[in-house]
Amino acid sequence: MPALTVRKQRFWSLLGRELSDEELSNLLHDLGLDVEEITDEYFRVEYNPNRPDFSSPVGIARAARGLLGISVGAPRYRPRPARTYIEVDPRLRDVRPYVAAAIVRGLKLGTEELGELIAMQEDLHWILGRDRAKVAIGLHDHSAVKPPFKYVAARGDEYKFIPLGGYSPMTLDEILERHEKGIRYAHILRGKPFYPLILDSLNRVLSFPPIINSRLTELSEKTTDIFIDVTGTDFKAVIHTINILTTTMADMGGVVERVKVKYPDRIISTPIYKTRRWRVRRSSVNETLGLELKSIDIVRALRRMRHDARARGEVIEVVPPPYRPDIMHEVDLIEDVAMGIGYGNLEPTQPHILMYGGLHPDTVLEDLAREIMIGLGFTEVMNFTLTNVENEYVKMCVQPHTHIKLKNPVSQEYSILRTWVLPSLMKTLALNVKALYPQRIFEIGDVVHPDPSRPEKASRRLRLAAASSHSEASYSEIKSVVEEILRNLGVEGWDLSPLDSMPFIEGRAAQIIWGGDALGFLGEIHPEVLTNWRLSMPTAAMELDLSLLAKKLGR
Repeated sequence: MPALTVRKQRFWSLLGRELSDEELSNLLHDLGLDVEEITDEYFRVEYNPNRPDFSSPVGIARAARGLLGISVGAPRYRPRPARTYIEVDPRLRDVRPYVAAAIVRGLKLGTEELGELIAMQEDLHWILGRDRAKVAIGLHDHSAVKPPFKYVAARGDEYKFIPLGGYSPMTLDEILERHEKGIRYAHILRGKPFYPLILDSLNRVLSFPPIINSRLTELSEKTTDIFIDVTGTDFKAVIHTINILTTTMADMGGVVERVKVKYPDRIISTPIYKTRRWRVRRSSVNETLGLELKSIDIVRALRRMRHDARARGEVIEVVPPPYRPDIMHEVDLIEDVAMGIGYGNLEPTQPHILMYGGLHPDTVLEDLAREIMIGLGFTEVMNFTLTNVENEYVKMCVQPHTHIKLKNPVSQEYSILRTWVLPSLMKTLALNVKALYPQRIFEIGDVVHPDPSRPEKASRRLRLAAASSHSEASYSEIKSVVEEILRNLGVEGWDLSPLDSMPFIEGRAAQIIWGGDALGFLGEIHPEVLTNWRLSMPTAAMELDLSLLAKKLGR
């Protein structure tokens, strides 16, 4: 988790009062912060990434003032109307399409405040920006530039500027090849037809997002007005980021001024502080927390957490502040109610009925299947539920099933959720070709299928797959394994139906049918599939749908 070191005197000035170490520790814990160290001069805390507004001492003090009752309800931010604009090049649509901008005037920055802003910038790059791939931030001395601004698509040799920390002009290609930051973040722009640049009206470079800013606009203690640019691939993340930055600077004494963003098809003014109005029922709060709170108690707790809230009978209307992008469900507000009351003020109660925990039926079935497989001489393996199209379908010589694709995968190696387990076993065999044979492995794990009927639009199923790889692996061997598994699970009256499709050899594979439903399949792996995985040994495999089996068995 990200960590923050805060000098006590700085915190007292932001908070408006001093606290003892015990009071400070309790306050920080009530905010959900993990206190690492408290000394005479400073304290160090870790904060959960779901609270990016805690990326600066200002954000923590703002929340603390609410819990202490110094300032309750959502802070009021009234940005000035836009007096300038930034124009977006349409060629950036497939490169880095979104940008937001703002100007904050009248700041008084010392060494400490500058350090806070830079540390906050880097934390937000990690928390909201996926290490700059999704969102990148530029902070500039506004006095060094001449508006209006342009967000343009440029070739690698089209512009030169002195990058931050540099001493001589460099082209964009040179920065990516030779500059420390360019080398580190070049992968984000690799393969793009253009590079994004932010220029002022004199065509001077302010920023080469997401790589580095220009030395021209470097912040200093003499800076009073800051121009902010936030670029990215996700519009909501871009807006959330500039909202957090500008509200923090407003609480530091700055005056926020909007900037118009002229996209090819629309014009907006940023930052955008309007947030969703939530409606939470008192009964939902009490049912979730196990309490009997009145509506006024819930409203008070939410206001202490810096939300605007008012009761309308059974329903509480809540408007979060613009720096809280983590509010995505009413459960998030209910959690804030508990924090607003204070976890230390919640009294534990003994249940009226004595009850004992037990294993979930799925776990019971899973443990039984695992015991059976180990008894049959198979070794358990565990693989990721995340995979890729190449392994899941291409190497298996099958047409892609309907599957769930990750919107922002960390790498192409893990870009979809698997829909069957057998490819994972084939990958395990491929990684162990130098190990001794025979190799008999099994896995009990989840697969995920799209399901529009469910709220999460996906359904999880538990499956058992096994593979036997050695010189005499055959259909008969894997069929006897399936017979033993089903006999020990209490399945009777099942049958086999011919299965003539990849990844199996024609005539040496079958579907497992029970009560009119297909429980799974078994067979000998086709030589073409073995070649794709660079396997030389014959392999037989099977897979069972344990979720369907449990349902039919009534477990």
